[in-house]
Amino acid sequence: MAKELVLPASAELSAEFGQRRSHARRRGLTFDGLKGWGRVWAIGFVLWTVLAFLSAAGAHVYTASVGSPESWAQLLAWNMTISFVWSLLTPPVYALSRRFTFERSNWKTVLPLHIAASIVLTLVGASIIVWLEPFVTWTPEAHLPFSAHMLSRAFMDFQRYWYILLITQAIGYYAKYRERELQSSQLEAQLAHAQLEVLKIQLEPHFLFNTLNSIAALARNDGLAAENMTLQLADLLRFSLDAMGVHEVPLSRELTVLQKYIDIQQTRFQDRLQVEMDIAGNTLSALVPNMILQPLVENAIRHGIGPRRAPGHIRISTRRVFDELWMEISDNGLGLTRFDGEIPTEGVGLRNTRARLQQLYNHDHRLMLDDAPGGGCIVRIHLPFRTYSEEVRTTDAHSSVA
Repeated sequence: MAKELVLPASAELSAEFGQRRSHARRRGLTFDGLKGWGRVWAIGFVLWTVLAFLSAAGAHVYTASVGSPESWAQLLAWNMTISFVWSLLTPPVYALSRRFTFERSNWKTVLPLHIAASIVLTLVGASIIVWLEPFVTWTPEAHLPFSAHMLSRAFMDFQRYWYILLITQAIGYYAKYRERELQSSQLEAQLAHAQLEVLKIQLEPHFLFNTLNSIAALARNDGLAAENMTLQLADLLRFSLDAMGVHEVPLSRELTVLQKYIDIQQTRFQDRLQVEMDIAGNTLSALVPNMILQPLVENAIRHGIGPRRAPGHIRISTRRVFDELWMEISDNGLGLTRFDGEIPTEGVGLRNTRARLQQLYNHDHRLMLDDAPGGGCIVRIHLPFRTYSEEVRTTDAHSSVA
């Protein structure tokens, strides 16, 4: 004997709630569908009414000019009748136009369908209009058979179906174009965000690897200094983790992080490294790419000052020039060109800096490397001057990569 399945009270309530929700959803869809058809009818009614007024006015002027003027009221009543009937036919024509759109792959099937639909709906509309004519006109006219009058009316109104079809198709194509444009911009923004994250992922281990190498080198000779450098590195990493996922930070925060990195390097080089900062006060609130200065200072230390025995000097300056933020990092090291006149290959830090600037600002930035007049290298960066109120979100970043 089969046992009857008894649902717990909570399950029964859940099932009942699900049924009610499904019913409400179906009812909501039906209501939304009716609202959509009502909106289409209202728009069609307004447009057909305007056409009725223009047609009645044109007919009135024409009949008056040939010496047999017709009543303005009668002309308007007749044209309003035609327009009202076609406003009722507009929603089904609109629905057919949206359901069977012309595409390159299906036009051979869709075209005959619309031809058949236009014939049927035009005949239906012509029949209603001819049937209503005695009720809306009061000037006696020559009697015509109903079928002949209907066919004549159908030939005059046949193009109305195609007017609706063409307008609907144009609206549909424009909506598809806007949708594709929106999807494309969203995909570009997502790609830009992903590429920025990849660049940061490449940069941070690169910096960490170089700093750990410095600690290892120092540990052989000065254990206390190596321990101090390790604590400084931990402090710096905490700052980096706090800014994880942030691609632009105020210059003041960027300089705070940079100072911690400089402290680490000065622990390593001691008196061989001197750093001078000339920071304009009105630039501290400007937004700059996160960790933009550290790889440039690292390059100055590694390639400009590290190979030399003489003391090195690095100067970091910022200033606002009109609507731009100008930053400069200069050193008195070996310079951009070597003794054989060749320019050294750009490393990970500089390549990623270029790519990040291109991602965030597209062509609205400059990064220039030159030999300093008194020896050494100078890096100049020009960025749009923005503060938090003008911040451009990462999702709006440009997708082109240098």
